[in-house]
Amino acid sequence: LINGLILACWSAILAAVMLPYQIFRVFLPARKPGRPGSHPISKVFTRAFENKRAKRFVGVGLTVFIMLFGVMGNILAANETVAADLTIIMAPDNQVVTEVSLNKPLEGVMAQGFHNFHRGVDILAATGTEIRPIARGRIIEARYGRIGWGNTVVVEHEMGLRSRYAHMRDINVIEGEVVEGDYVLGTVGMTGWTTGPHLHLEIYQNGRAIDPKTVLPDFL
Repeated sequence: LINGLILACWSAILAAVMLPYQIFRVFLPARKPGRPGSHPISKVFTRAFENKRAKRFVGVGLTVFIMLFGVMGNILAANETVAADLTIIMAPDNQVVTEVSLNKPLEGVMAQGFHNFHRGVDILAATGTEIRPIARGRIIEARYGRIGWGNTVVVEHEMGLRSRYAHMRDINVIEGEVVEGDYVLGTVGMTGWTTGPHLHLEIYQNGRAIDPKTVLPDFL
């Protein structure tokens, strides 16, 4: 994980350095055919990357990256047993302490699980499949999300629980409405940032994301 983060950071730095050039390539008109010479912007970036300081920055950065990659890999391997023990100790914190009976929102196949960069689960199902709340609750959000959720519904339940249902095709509820566990919130779709029809489900307790698989019946 640490090695992956280091690699991602270095890739981000290189991407940031090259971003202005890529923007100019996309938005500035290309040189007309038949005209000799390079594009003026290309000349600017060529001079910039031929600069000794620029070469030194890239070279030193790459050297440091390789050193960190190796060192952190050794540290991670040396502490593998400790990390496993910490995971076992922390596991109870991921459990929801509640007497609320929770149900699957639909029948489907688990496509992507819960992790640090994906605070929910993706459940594959056919477009138009009905989606139901995991428990009785009040609708606190029913709209097209602004950050890639597409059509999304958020339900507030008892015991500090909240659930989010994203990428829906249709929304059948309105904000403020109280729904029972068998009520149809909407249907599976692929609105927002998605590559195919599925339900993105998130569950929170007291503002803390929890793994839906730990509190819901197993999916197919």
